[in-house]
Amino acid sequence: MSAWCGFLRVIEVSDVKNLDLFIKKLSELGLTVEPGPHIVLEDHSELAVFRVLRDSKLEAYIVAHYITQYYRAVLGSSYSNDTSFVRELLAIKYSGEKWSIPVNPIYVITQSSTLIEYVRGYRDNYPVLDGESLVNAYRSRNPNYGVIPRIVVGRLIDTEI
Repeated sequence: MSAWCGFLRVIEVSDVKNLDLFIKKLSELGLTVEPGPHIVLEDHSELAVFRVLRDSKLEAYIVAHYITQYYRAVLGSSYSNDTSFVRELLAIKYSGEKWSIPVNPIYVITQSSTLIEYVRGYRDNYPVLDGESLVNAYRSRNPNYGVIPRIVVGRLIDTEI
């Protein structure tokens, strides 16, 4: 049974460059953002679905396709050597660097006109200086990156809503 009845909107939010900040800002609006299903894909990007709640009631789903700080290791010369690659991943892990940069628009599925208005006006900056070049490197290596979140959005609407 659907948590919603009525008219749903799927909003593409293209100006999110810092996924962690976007989630933090939603929390500051009084929303609870719960992580849901998450997967690391073969191309080393990640795909996640978040449930957004207001007063314990479902307000929205967010679908995000992104890269993290670990993508630096994929671009590094150590990728072809397992031992060197693992060393680089561990160095990144213990460096304290942590970020998530969307490689596709964030998809927000909601009925809330207030949330739609907020996300349509949302803009932020990359969390690291080379964020744009990392995204461009990912996109050039993975030319079909755009279809990945759309499949999840379609499936989510079909099964959850």
